[in-house]
Amino acid sequence: MRIIASANQKGGCGKTTTAINLSYFLAGKGEKVLLIDFDPQAHATMGLNIDPSDLKVSMYDVVRPWHNGSTGINDILIPIGENFDLAPSSASLSAVEQELSGLTGRESKLLHAIEALQMTYDYIIIDCPPSIGHLCFNALRACEEVIIPIDLSLFSLRGVSKLQEMITALKEKLDHDTTARALITMYDNRTRYSRQVFDEVKEVFRENMFETVIRYNIRLRETSDCGLPIGEYDKHAMGYRDYEDLAEEVIRSQVTKMNQASIGEHPSYIHESPQQHVTEHVGDESTYSAYIMKENTQTD
Repeated sequence: MRIIASANQKGGCGKTTTAINLSYFLAGKGEKVLLIDFDPQAHATMGLNIDPSDLKVSMYDVVRPWHNGSTGINDILIPIGENFDLAPSSASLSAVEQELSGLTGRESKLLHAIEALQMTYDYIIIDCPPSIGHLCFNALRACEEVIIPIDLSLFSLRGVSKLQEMITALKEKLDHDTTARALITMYDNRTRYSRQVFDEVKEVFRENMFETVIRYNIRLRETSDCGLPIGEYDKHAMGYRDYEDLAEEVIRSQVTKMNQASIGEHPSYIHESPQQHVTEHVGDESTYSAYIMKENTQTD
């Protein structure tokens, strides 16, 4: 089972669109998929035509403290299609940020919930909130891989720097390895600015970047209003071809890792963290640390 989070501190970069459509196309290729909406905004839930206000239970009931384990992910599952289930979210999940503060083991609530699953999945995709806190930390602790959607703006790169800080902390404090890869979204090769930022992202992430590029496509924006994946909304849209290519690349990456493991090698993108390269683009190390402290102060 592969557990993949879709995360970036910056909102509006295609994080939820990627989580929904990657799940849809993986399921369409015969993989058993669970999409966990771990964002209190519940955009993935609404993006699949589920009204959070109609839910009696959601991910909040699964990870909230002091609930004695009576509600698990199995109890909240909503079938979306063949091979495709959703663990929905609601606004109440936002309360977890405060409720988990100071609790021992708070960073592993989601991991334990996944370990208690009674159903078997090939892929679990986690849609993270566009913020740095206990929810995002839980998602990164639970996953093995992170897809970082970047919408070709320098603000996206700043969001990545803070996310990479958390990944590094997980490695240092909990010895938890997470592979992070960038996914270019909303790319428009007609503009010089898109091409310029695209080159900068390639320089930052190097091998830690998907070959697939999600091109700018208004049809992808329309899907959220209709509560449908792009595959059920418009099969002729560029977004359909792009996310199908992404699903195929994700599947291929697993085969590649298995082949490399069999001969004692590791994928090239594991060896080098992009954090130092991100730092170069947002300032030197002292500036980077000051930026992190400033963001945390504003959040508090």
